Amino acid sequence: MLTPSKIFFIINLGFILFIGLRSFNNCAFLPVFKNTDVAFYNDRNLDFKGWVCEEADVDYKSRRLTVCAGSRVLITTNLYPEYEYGDFLQISGLVQKPEEFKGFDYERYLARYDIYSVMYYPKITRVNGELNFGQKIYEQLLKIKQGIKLVIDKSLPEPEAGLADALLLGYRRTILKENSDIFARVGLSHLIAISGSHITIMSAMVLNAALFVGLRRRAALKIVFAFLVIYPLVTGLSASAVRSAIMGGLVFLALYYGRLSSIIRALVFSAALMLMFNTRLLRSDIGFQLSFAAVLGIIYIYPLFSPLTQKIKKKFSGLLGKITSSLWEIFSLTLACQLAVLPIMIHNFKQFSIISFVANPAVIWIFPFLLAALIIPIIPALIFPSLGPWLFAPAYLMLKFIFVASHFFAAPSWAAISFN
Repeated sequence: MLTPSKIFFIINLGFILFIGLRSFNNCAFLPVFKNTDVAFYNDRNLDFKGWVCEEADVDYKSRRLTVCAGSRVLITTNLYPEYEYGDFLQISGLVQKPEEFKGFDYERYLARYDIYSVMYYPKITRVNGELNFGQKIYEQLLKIKQGIKLVIDKSLPEPEAGLADALLLGYRRTILKENSDIFARVGLSHLIAISGSHITIMSAMVLNAALFVGLRRRAALKIVFAFLVIYPLVTGLSASAVRSAIMGGLVFLALYYGRLSSIIRALVFSAALMLMFNTRLLRSDIGFQLSFAAVLGIIYIYPLFSPLTQKIKKKFSGLLGKITSSLWEIFSLTLACQLAVLPIMIHNFKQFSIISFVANPAVIWIFPFLLAALIIPIIPALIFPSLGPWLFAPAYLMLKFIFVASHFFAAPSWAAISFN
């Protein structure tokens, strides 16, 4: 019998399928630009005023600014002078359409962020402008995030500081390329980006840590909910963090009420809702794809390990039983997520990490302890900066362990298979 909930589910699923089919057409969902949009003047010199509407993306040699001026434009400029979110700028230079390079569809990649124009090292002058109330709140959140990053950078050496910034705050460009390649080879890249699998696994770590110290399941799930609310706030409410937190929240909400069967409907609804606001996510946003794939892995693959989980719990008792069952749940959850996202990873990154099924359980157990070791010292280090290196010493040792373990697992020639 078709109930209203089933009809609603079918409508949402049909909408997702429609968007998926339309996405095969490269011209689908392209906006029509007006003469008030920067993109209207692509491949021409232009002088215009805009404001930096996203946090600056900074690496070791350049600064990338997302500037809103009718449409969005991505501007690559020098590290200095520093331009940040909320700055109003007068910009003069060549506006270009994003071009494909080395087989990478840069235009499609930027389109998921509603960016259709790029500029390289234009003339920039800071001018006066006023943010609205909501933008001012977001600006303060970003300042908190950047303040935390500054504390970490002063307390930890490189490359450990860069990895900590990525793990805790989502700064991917703080990791050196050679280290990023190592993480990709051993299948740990998903752990250094705020994606669906990242939030899901981190939430599971928080849940298992709470259960390990003796909290009841519902109390532990409440801690997970708190984490899912606080974490996006601390990281500046980035789109990926918010999306991933919603996904994680859906899963653990279903676990809290013991209704995993209904999570599919919620999952499909949330996907349809996101696609209503941005139709390009389904085809162009790998993070979006990984988010849903990881949740599907938890729903359909993770329960397959339950019989073995029960056997482990019966075989071991006491503290040893708690440790063994917790480690097995970490392993099985990681394996479920890895299997679910595997086709997406192979298709997009042209690499299959054989060693990942060993490397992930070997490394991921340290995450709840590492997160605690990174979060707890932040406020004391703000008050007593000279004690920062000592306060972050446990975090340093665990970050060092991740680097050492990653290089160890990446060493065999058979660790990963590359595809053309």
